[in-house]
Amino acid sequence: MGIFDFFSKKKTAEEKSATKKEQSQRSGFSTSNSNIDIFKPRSFDDVAKIIDTLLAGRPAIVHLSEVRESTAQRVVDLLSGAVYAINGGVSELQKDIYIFTPNGVRTN
Repeated sequence: MGIFDFFSKKKTAEEKSATKKEQSQRSGFSTSNSNIDIFKPRSFDDVAKIIDTLLAGRPAIVHLSEVRESTAQRVVDLLSGAVYAINGGVSELQKDIYIFTPNGVRTN
């Protein structure tokens, strides 16, 4: 391999991914966790998906306007317990819309 081959070598997808990972670790920001998922649960099966999202380190916005008030309260109770267990947080954005965050994500 000559000197010009070294400079013109194209990076593979794996090398590019490793470089991005190294850069995000240095800056303290991870692009894989920067998404906020939005949910409109209709049953308690949907709550498990929201908890999985939080366990993956991603915040979740939850709209509860399409369920009965008693069901909405039970959903908030379940998610609040999950958030407490992972040392996260919860904030009400407006009536029937909440943001649940994992540990390390701050809301004001």
